[in-house]
Amino acid sequence: MGDVAVNFGIARPDFPEGCAVVFGGSGGLGRGIAGLLAQRGCDVIVTYRERQGQAEAAADDIRRTGRRAVTAQCDVRDANSVARVIAVGMQEFGRVHTVIAAQGGTFERGPFAAASPDGLRAKLETDVFGFLNIAQAAMTSLRMAGGGSLTAIVSPAVMRTLPGYGLGATPKAAVATMVKYFAADEGPYGVRVNAVAPGVINAGMALKLSDGPGKAALDAAVQTTALRRMGEAADVAELVVFLASAKAGYVTGQVIMVDGGFSL
Repeated sequence: MGDVAVNFGIARPDFPEGCAVVFGGSGGLGRGIAGLLAQRGCDVIVTYRERQGQAEAAADDIRRTGRRAVTAQCDVRDANSVARVIAVGMQEFGRVHTVIAAQGGTFERGPFAAASPDGLRAKLETDVFGFLNIAQAAMTSLRMAGGGSLTAIVSPAVMRTLPGYGLGATPKAAVATMVKYFAADEGPYGVRVNAVAPGVINAGMALKLSDGPGKAALDAAVQTTALRRMGEAADVAELVVFLASAKAGYVTGQVIMVDGGFSL
């Protein structure tokens, strides 16, 4: 008998023609996600609100992989600003097949009873309304293309209550709930929606805490992580890119921890 070819994996490419959009791609996690998307075969739009230099550096990294990259200024709190980014993706690449909502920002830490209402409003505007703006703008493009994926970055605090973290956790918990509803609503159109919750990662806000007054809290968080170490941006990027790819074609409506066991 002759040899018989057996394929135990996904026969189609990880990503179709078109582009991925990484909102918040100038940040530590966003930049890692954008770079890995490029390595796996995506052209990428990297958005930024203020850090244009970091966004351009991320785009340069992507171009060195041989993929195309475009940077775009975007304030996710403004629905029109978000819609313009999606329009750029359609014009430049013909299709948007992957959208990553990695926007974020700093917030006040301390007892929720002493939290500033303005601080909570600011986080809700960026995290909750920002995600809503991203999801609503993305759905038109993803539906038109016959499907695609949207992945949000949330927090393990949606599963584990962390003292002093209320302003950070509450908006992310809302986003995690929105992910499930978007997944249920958009599934019939071939659109998958998931969330990834990074733990103590050696990027972004953790770097800001490592040399400041928050170092003690950071060290304590590492010690309550099962693996007793910080994760890397690449750990998060691998899961996000997997969820966006054809390999996760039957995964939707999930909130998945990548936290070294922090949320146990």
